[in-house]
Amino acid sequence: MTQRTNAAGGHPGNSTGHPRESAQDEHAPLVPLMDIAPGTPDPRATVLGNRFLCIGGGMLFIGPSGVGKSSASVQQDILWSLGRPAFGIHPARPLRILTIQAENDAEDLAEMREGVCRGLRLSGEDREQVRGNVFYETECGRTGGDFLDYVASRLALSQFDLLRIDPLLAYMGGDVNAAEHTAAFLRGGLNPLLAKHRVACIVNHHTPKVTNRKTSDWRDSDWGYAGAGSADITNWTRAAIVIDPTHSPHVFQFIAAKRGNRIGWSNEDGARIITRHFCHASDGLYWREATPEDMEGVAKAVAAKKARKPRKTAADMKALVPTEGTIPKTVLLTKARDTGFSKQGADDTLKELLDTEDVFESRIKRSRTNPMVLISRHRQPSPEQPQAEVAKGGLPGDLPAISEIRESLACETRETDLPGPTLVGRESVSL
Repeated sequence: MTQRTNAAGGHPGNSTGHPRESAQDEHAPLVPLMDIAPGTPDPRATVLGNRFLCIGGGMLFIGPSGVGKSSASVQQDILWSLGRPAFGIHPARPLRILTIQAENDAEDLAEMREGVCRGLRLSGEDREQVRGNVFYETECGRTGGDFLDYVASRLALSQFDLLRIDPLLAYMGGDVNAAEHTAAFLRGGLNPLLAKHRVACIVNHHTPKVTNRKTSDWRDSDWGYAGAGSADITNWTRAAIVIDPTHSPHVFQFIAAKRGNRIGWSNEDGARIITRHFCHASDGLYWREATPEDMEGVAKAVAAKKARKPRKTAADMKALVPTEGTIPKTVLLTKARDTGFSKQGADDTLKELLDTEDVFESRIKRSRTNPMVLISRHRQPSPEQPQAEVAKGGLPGDLPAISEIRESLACETRETDLPGPTLVGRESVSL
């Protein structure tokens, strides 16, 4: 592997992406759908799997930080350059690969390379073939159009089958949540390069922050949107693989989230599957397929977690509501989270209790802000009395005490992360 670090360069007159290089002749006649020849696909156009990834197409390789995307990428690049399958994905031929990355220094890359070569027991002849087929560049100073110009200059040096960009967020140079920015980089900039140089592309990509991210109920199609940013990123890509951690720290689920029926995975009965499990090896820096013993360890870890933390129920939530009087909704939800509910779990459980009328919701008007929402076990009158009147004239019926109102306001402040004094909306409240 060769390594090159480059300083940032300029790209005059272009702030959103690479100059347009049309992959099609703009003056060519229109092609009727019925005239497109059905013949056998060009085998040279396929790069991975059964047309899972083809020349001119892009693939996302998605996973959280720290799970080993870089080491998995090195292992893929090495094995595919030898014409061998990696993670159960067969290359169409020995591939010539260019990886441009920003996450690992020379020592990291050498360590991963040696971990794979030794762990997979590659011969000296294998190593020489990898030397002639796999090239690594480290680029930490260019983004957006400047980066795409750099990619074009490197692709012009040789004919490659596969380009890898690692990671997207290091190089896009725009707001990953804005479709106009992702489209400018991926569609307007990268796509024409892939077409011009007849190369496929893998883009390594991160997931967003995992706070309140519950994937247990996701459908297969949902995993395609596991990466951070605009849905346009997933819409752009032709194929996608997601790495998802399991409850065992060294076992990971690989999900073929897009075009998974073409990846070439099957179970013992020969049926197509889109999910497989792979592990960090214990005797070196490389990956191996999970064994039945590994999967048994995952099952035991899941069972142990359930045993340690019983599932919270609607009864647990209702027990936090006083038998008489009311409790501010924000205070109730905070107490629920303090007793083991997740934020989403607390919200969903309270909604369930309200829908079944096991608890009831009422409101108190507040001057120049939203009403205070109260929860009780019994249906409450609706005095709609402004907060100033409550403070001045006492507490009608079962309205909350001043201390509860203060606690509710404090909860609202914590949830919105507002600095300084107790704030509701834009007003400073003093009780």
